[in-house]
Order: sequence, then structure tokens, then C-alpha cells
Amino acid sequence: MTKKILIIQLRQGLGDLCMFLPRCHEIAKFNKDHEIVLLTKKNTKADQLLKYDPFIKKIEFIDNNSKKKGLLFLAKFFFNNKFSKVYSYQYGPKYFKYIILSKLTGVKNIYHYGFFKKRETMTKKSIESNEKWLNIKINNFYGKIYTDTKNLVYENKIVIGLGASGDNKRWPIDRYIELINKLNYLGNYEFILAGGDGEKYLIKHILFALPHLKFVSLENLNVEESIKIIKNSYIYVGNDTGFMHVCACLGKKAFCLYGDTPSEDSLYNENILPILPAGRKIIYHDDFAMEQITVDRVYSKMLSFMK
Repeated sequence: MTKKILIIQLRQGLGDLCMFLPRCHEIAKFNKDHEIVLLTKKNTKADQLLKYDPFIKKIEFIDNNSKKKGLLFLAKFFFNNKFSKVYSYQYGPKYFKYIILSKLTGVKNIYHYGFFKKRETMTKKSIESNEKWLNIKINNFYGKIYTDTKNLVYENKIVIGLGASGDNKRWPIDRYIELINKLNYLGNYEFILAGGDGEKYLIKHILFALPHLKFVSLENLNVEESIKIIKNSYIYVGNDTGFMHVCACLGKKAFCLYGDTPSEDSLYNENILPILPAGRKIIYHDDFAMEQITVDRVYSKMLSFMK
């Protein structure tokens, strides 16, 4: 019978899954004789993101978007799979039921963060945990999303990341328009506007302000469809959003604007090039500093790479 490992990652965003993806791959490579099962949430879009992943063989969602599956489902899930190992990237008492179920169903090796949450970035904590759990030293800081194309052709396209979980995490739209205009003078670029329903009004604003430029919008596409478009792009610039992490894990240089999300979370992937307000070395939640990032600062950072 095939031995199985359960990885529990219950942060709900697309970007969150990308940040933990290198850790999942490390577990899989360390346990080559096991089948990897990922327990996660619907909003991670794991079924689309990991469609071609060679390491994660099965995905189980703990919810149906709006409704969590109950304890009976979890009990059957653990009992039927008979996991030999469980790795949990979760803190706190509300997640301890997964540890209890692991013990009750005979899991011999259980690795988890613990009962009490500490003040630390999730990227740093996940790296330190894998080094301890797997007894390895992590030196390769790249995530990887596998696609159906082996040899990518990098085209003259720039991804503009408009998405954000709140307006305080979003760079002002007038600055995007100014930046796009400046970048267009460097070459005949096509700009991919990466945003969903919440960014439709921003996309319309850009299209109206710059009717002479070439744009592709992802607003009506799902994650799998969006990946097919952005996988051959050149670079990314924009907010700390799910598509930024996707681009970085597809091997793109991602110029990420950090003004209100933890800049240290970028450490998991060397493709992420953080741009912070002038004079700042680190950014945290609720710093409300997106407007302090100037167009000239972003443009000069990108220019040094694009020359």
C-alpha cells in the first residue's frame, strides 16, 4: 500500500499557497516513497495552480468556499487515508484538532508549529520549520509552478499587478498610469492587467487613460487561464498580490511594491524584488505607506534590470 503524507496549509489566498509551495516540494523530495496530499482552502485555487505539479498528487479542500466541512468529514478523511506523516503549517488551538485526529488515526510522525502563535513572519517560520523537521539546510529560495510548457518563450509583455486585499495595500491608479507610460517608451510592450472583479473599475480607468497602448486584461479569466497568458511574459510590477507570487513562481522577476504588507515575506523567492518607500528597510501590516512609493523610485529600480 502506498504510504501517504498530509500537508496542512489553511491560509486562504493564492499568494499564501505560492509562499508555502517550496516547503511542500521540499517535503515531497525528502519523502520520495510517499504520496503527497495537500489539505487547503478553495480560495487558494490549488486545483488550478497545481494542475501539472509532479509532487502533489492529491488536493483536498476543507471548505466549499463559504462553508467549512465538519468534523465528521475530517475524521473520515484521516481514517480513510491512514497517513504515515503529517506536516502542519498552522498555529493555535483551533487547528489542534488536526493534531488530535492525527494521533487518533495512528499517524506516527506529526510535525506542527505548536499551540501558541509567536510574533514572526510566516515565510521565516516555514523555512526554519522545514530545516528542523527535515534536518536540511535550505539554500535555494525559489518557488516553482509547473505548466504544460517545458520551454517558455519570454515575450515583450509586462504584468501589471492591480489586485489587493484592501485599498491601503494598493498603489494609486494615477501612478500606475504614469509608470506604464514611462515603461512604454523603453520598448513596444504589451501590458497584462492582472486583476479580478474588484479591479474592473481600475482596468477601465487605465484603458481610458491610455487608449494608444496595447493591453490584455485578466479580469474575466480564472487562474489556469491567466497562467497561460502570463507564463511567457517578461516581468511583473505591482502590489503584493496573488498574481505577484504566481509570476515569481513562474520564474519572472517580480518588482513588488511593499507599503502595507510584510516585506520579509518576499524572502521565500529570490525572483521577488521588493520596492519599499525611500528610507525604509522593512514594512509591516498597517504601515499605510503605499503612497510614499514614488513613480520615479519604481521606474529607476526596474530600469536597472531592463537595460
